[in-house]
Amino acid sequence: MAESMASLSLTLVAADGQDQPIGALSVTAPGTIMERAMDQAGYEPLRALTLGVAVAKVDGLAVAETARGQGLTAALLKRAWQVYAQLDYSMLYGSYETERNLGAFYTRHGYTVLAPGEGFLLDRIGLPFGINAGDDQCVFTRWRSRN
Repeated sequence: MAESMASLSLTLVAADGQDQPIGALSVTAPGTIMERAMDQAGYEPLRALTLGVAVAKVDGLAVAETARGQGLTAALLKRAWQVYAQLDYSMLYGSYETERNLGAFYTRHGYTVLAPGEGFLLDRIGLPFGINAGDDQCVFTRWRSRN
């Protein structure tokens, strides 16, 4: 299962004019959601793995200090959303430490930012549970609208 989850990952890298990396974004399969689907909802491992083609988790997003203020973080996040929307995913989500104060950034880019410690339900994709954050974490989510 771990090998299959690795193939559901996306890494985007921004490079400068000399082809040096100056930013990166990592999106992975939602391991926590898959585990909970098996443990709490009784999903078989293969069925739980299929959640990795409906939901993805932003695990890391960073830009070198020398490249900040150029819109690279926004561009990486936007491109990830475009890729996953094209693949017909239902949602991207992630979290950040509250002390980082990134709520306005994620809100500007179409994400809903939850209060520290607040979680979200996964009933939109038929799961009878949600994902919660620690008191020092804020979760951000973006669901695809289905017309």
